[in-house]
Amino acid sequence: MRQVILSMLVSIDGYIEGVDNDINWHVWNDEMQRYMMDFMKTVDTFIYGRKSYELMLDYWPDQKGEFADIMNQTPKIVFSTTLQKAKMNARIAPGNVAEEIQKEKEKPGKDMVLFAGANIASSFIEHNLIDEYRIIVNPVVLGKGTPLFQTEKQQQLKLVSAKPFKCGNILNIYKPEQNG
Repeated sequence: MRQVILSMLVSIDGYIEGVDNDINWHVWNDEMQRYMMDFMKTVDTFIYGRKSYELMLDYWPDQKGEFADIMNQTPKIVFSTTLQKAKMNARIAPGNVAEEIQKEKEKPGKDMVLFAGANIASSFIEHNLIDEYRIIVNPVVLGKGTPLFQTEKQQQLKLVSAKPFKCGNILNIYKPEQNG
């Protein structure tokens, strides 16, 4: 069965973006690029909420290179009740998040990744839809912005592995103690 992986870059104080959707603070180097390219080979679907999808539309279509090609060409599911049209190899899922993802998990293919969106991440957490958390902690303190976790639901996680990168980032991989 396919899994849903939440993969997010966060500041050391837990923010996924700074004020006004700022993500220029992400710490990135060749080692991070190699990790992400290897990770992309394990997934075949990107999951977004409307806001994050629209931010991606503003950036990725004009970018060039292997990473940009993956970002632009990989199929996407966008959860939105307001969007009417989708671009960038995306389809809109206006319905029940839990039902839609359960159907997707049962289809053949590689895993799916939720890359962006605190609101959609919270919804996935509320419905026990995340099978693995890949949190890349960046050595940056933002002070304010959009926190990754915006749910009141408590969930115990088990650390599966941790990998430091030379740039100072640390990849922490967690699995929920129990789903359901």
